Amino acid sequence: MPIPPHLVAVLREHLATFGTADDRQLFFSEKGSVVPSSTYYRVWQEARLLALPLAVAASPLASRPYDLRRCRRAQRRCRPHRQQR
Repeated sequence: MPIPPHLVAVLREHLATFGTADDRQLFFSEKGSVVPSSTYYRVWQEARLLALPLAVAASPLASRPYDLRRCRRAQRRCRPHRQQR
């Protein structure tokens, strides 16, 4: 999946600092194991409060990381198709 260049730089910095787990996972616990879903949820909620206006953060908008995936699909379906050259 293509990502913007500034995010490539962030990922490269993360890899240089933390590396990957033995099984090549990008994000892992301090013990090198899978990060529990409860940790992802907690961090997601904290990030929403920092990133969104309070009224939006209080709404169900993007209340789970998976919601962004569904939102992106909806955006693709709703935009006009680009003409092929």
